[in-house]
Amino acid sequence: MTDPIAGPILLPSNPGLQTDGVTMLDWGGPLSPVNGGAVQTLMRLGTRHALEFTIPTMPTEPLGRQWAALLRLAKLYGALLPFGQDGFKVGAPGAPVVAGAGQSGSLLAIRGFTTGYAAKIGQAFSIVHGGRRYLHFVATQGLSVDGTLTLAIFPMLRIIPADGDVCEFARPMIQGSLSGQPPKWSRQTAPWSDFGTITISEDE
Repeated sequence: MTDPIAGPILLPSNPGLQTDGVTMLDWGGPLSPVNGGAVQTLMRLGTRHALEFTIPTMPTEPLGRQWAALLRLAKLYGALLPFGQDGFKVGAPGAPVVAGAGQSGSLLAIRGFTTGYAAKIGQAFSIVHGGRRYLHFVATQGLSVDGTLTLAIFPMLRIIPADGDVCEFARPMIQGSLSGQPPKWSRQTAPWSDFGTITISEDE
């Protein structure tokens, strides 16, 4: 029997998040020799991000009911949430996509930008590959003079994107699993719902 639910579950944008905190999950790092010598930095594939966020207290009907259902579904099928960049003006990036197959490492060629679009250091974007989103950030500023850009990015690519894979600059997303405590919430007699703090961690 086919499962009627198609994951991941996009979490609501209403109400907006009260606070959020970003963590880089890094499995590399500096290696310090036990007998002295130079410290070596080990770069490993798989570095990715987690987003811990607090949802404000909300009226139980209808918002609390909707959040409660979607959080439980996200625990089962995976979660998807826009990655906020408060105060940053994304502008009009156009319709950027990966330019060319077989790319790897910390450089990514992209086409489809609006002519004259400037990608800024620290700007977030997500690559959509095989139905999954991978969150990345711009490492050095780049200016597109003809709709194309080769950007230095971090973390390094952990998949080999296909030519034409969408790069979400206008509305970057983080996709992954809900971690920590099982979804739970308090229902007050007002009635209000309080969901506390939740974490989404990228799976791959």
